[in-house]
Amino acid sequence: MKMKKINYLILLVVVLVGISCEPTYTKTYSWAYPVAGDWKVKVYINGVEDSGPYEIKSYNTAKGKDSIWIDDYNGNFYQFQFKVAVNMATKTFTNGTDTVINAIPDYGIGVKVTNGKIIGNDSIYFEVQFADDTTPYGTTYQLAGHREVSYEDYITKP
Repeated sequence: MKMKKINYLILLVVVLVGISCEPTYTKTYSWAYPVAGDWKVKVYINGVEDSGPYEIKSYNTAKGKDSIWIDDYNGNFYQFQFKVAVNMATKTFTNGTDTVINAIPDYGIGVKVTNGKIIGNDSIYFEVQFADDTTPYGTTYQLAGHREVSYEDYITKP
C-alpha cells in the first residue's frame, strides 16, 4: 500500500513538472541576415539632405542566395522594388554598371544601384539613379539611415 502511494506521488510530480515546462525557442535567421530588415532612410542629393525620412525594406529573394530585394513598399519616395546582387561577406549590394528593372507593375523603369552597404548591423547606405528622371540617370540619390526593425525581431519559433 505504501509503495502504491509513492508511485502515485512520483507520477503526480512527473506530470506537474511536465506541464510546467515551457518550450525553449532558438532564433532562426534567413540567409540574408543581417542585410535584411526595415529601414528608416533620408534622401540626399550631392550630400545635401533633400527629403525623408522614408521607410524601405530589404529582404531575401525566394531563389538563390546571391541577391536581395530593396523595396520602397509605401511608394513614399520613388515607388521602387528591385532585386540587386549582394555580397554577404562584406554586407554590400550593387548592380554595378548594369540596370535592373523596377518590379512595380506598370512602372518598369530602369534603376541603377551603387555603393550599397550595411554599416555595422544597424545602418544602411546606397546610391540610386532612375531612368525616368528629367535627364535619365542624371540624378544620384543617396539613401542613408538606420534599422527600424531587425531580422532578429522576426524570430521563427519551432
